[in-house]
Amino acid sequence: MSLLSVEDLKVSYGPKGRSFNAVDGVSFTVEKGETIGVVGESGCGKSTLGKSILRLIETAGGTIRLDGEDITGLGHQAMMSKRRRMQMVFQDPFGSLNPRQSIGKLLDTPMRAHGIADKAERQKRIEYIIDKVGLPQTSLTRFPHEFSGGQRQRIGIARALILRPDLLICDEPVSALDLSIQSQILNLLTDLKAEFSLSYLFISHDLSVVRYFADRVIVMYLGRVVETADHETLWRDPRHPYTRALLAAVPIPRPGSRKHDAPILGERQSAAAASAGCRFYQRCPMAQNRCATEEPVLRSVDSGHGAACHYA
Repeated sequence: MSLLSVEDLKVSYGPKGRSFNAVDGVSFTVEKGETIGVVGESGCGKSTLGKSILRLIETAGGTIRLDGEDITGLGHQAMMSKRRRMQMVFQDPFGSLNPRQSIGKLLDTPMRAHGIADKAERQKRIEYIIDKVGLPQTSLTRFPHEFSGGQRQRIGIARALILRPDLLICDEPVSALDLSIQSQILNLLTDLKAEFSLSYLFISHDLSVVRYFADRVIVMYLGRVVETADHETLWRDPRHPYTRALLAAVPIPRPGSRKHDAPILGERQSAAAASAGCRFYQRCPMAQNRCATEEPVLRSVDSGHGAACHYA
C-alpha cells in the first residue's frame, strides 16, 4: 500500500462561474521511503498541489489517501492526527518562522498543539532534533533574525521533523539559498531521510536539484501532469516537448553535448486562459491541428514512463 495516493486532484481559484483549476486532475503515489520530485515553471500549480495535500488549501475534486485512508473530506480536528504524519518545509525560511518566538519555543509549540504534554519529553526531542539539523544547543534561546538563510532553513526542517512525520512536503526549500548552502541542505535532507525513514514530495523549478534528489519525477504544466518517469529515464529519454525544453534550459559544463535542445516558444498563458486541446499547443514545436482541439491524456510510453502528448 502506498504511503500517499493522490487521484484526479483538482484545486480551483476564482469566483464562482469564473473559477479555473490551478491543479487539474493530478494523480500520483508516494511509496514509503521514496522521493518524488515535482517540477515546472512558476504558476504550474506545484506549490498549490503540495498545500492541498496537507489540506492547507481546500480541494475541488479528487481524493487524497494516506495509508489507504481517504483524508480529503476530514474536518479540522480529524486532520490534526494526520498532519502529525505529514509536515511541510516552506520556501521562505524567514517568512515561515514567527519572529517573536525563540527557536526553542518554535519547536515546542507544535508538540504542545498536538497534545505532547510531558515537558521533559518535549525538551528531549528539541535538543535531539536541533543537533540532527546541525545547529548548536545555544540556538534554542536565539530568534530567527539572528540566523543566516541556510540556518533558518535548518530550523524550518527541525520544526517539520519535531512531530516525527512519515512524509515531508518540501516546497522549493533551497531556491532562496546560495549554491553552496543549497548543497548543504540537500545533503542534510538526504541524511535525514535515511535516519528517520522519511518519504519526500520535493517541489522545485530547478531540474538539476531534482535530478540529484528525486527517485521519480513529475513534470507539471498549467495544472496538469505532462510527463512522469524515474529520474534516470527522464534525463536520458524525455518524451514530452515541454520536458525537453526544460532540460535544454539546464546549464551544463560542456555546451553542445545536450541531445534534447528544444527551446520553448512564445509566452506561457495562464491556467485561467487554458482552452480546449493541449495546454502546451501554442508553444510546442511539434504541434499539429489535432493538438488544438483534443487534449492529450497521460498514457504509458514505456515501463514506468508516462507522457501526455499525442506524439510522444
